[in-house]
Amino acid sequence: MRNENARRVLGIDPFARGVGFAVLEGRGSLIDWGIRTTGRADNEKSVRVIDKLIDRYRPDVLALENWDAAGSRRCGRVETLLDRIARQEGRRVLVRLVTKREICAIGQLPLTSTKDGRARFLAERFPELQAYLPPVRKTWMPEHDWMSVFDALAFAVACAGKARSGS
Repeated sequence: MRNENARRVLGIDPFARGVGFAVLEGRGSLIDWGIRTTGRADNEKSVRVIDKLIDRYRPDVLALENWDAAGSRRCGRVETLLDRIARQEGRRVLVRLVTKREICAIGQLPLTSTKDGRARFLAERFPELQAYLPPVRKTWMPEHDWMSVFDALAFAVACAGKARSGS
């Protein structure tokens, strides 16, 4: 049963073949997480997937990466997708754009200054995710699809922390 006083945050992170998501409620209760694949890089399918996630979880806040902020390194396709989601979904849910600085601030530096470090930090904070923790990536390796779940969770945690601090 949903606690009506708790604020539900849906973090979304698009990747090459789909979307990673994490749903946080209240003071850090992880409700659900996962990836939804689209088969290939397809913004239309990604938008439909995100619509379904919003319909299913009915979040109070949608947390996305701020693709325009310093430190964001998104390809043009994903920037276009994030912009479209922010404009389209902003009509029915509050959209918060999270900067890299806010993402790094979810835990102690230097641990949270890298994606692998943040994923390990989040897996310790949310033990149910430890089984999904990708191996540490070497420079020649592609990023594991499940890293998008940890990125989405980082967006949601940063957004929830921002709301508690009154920003």
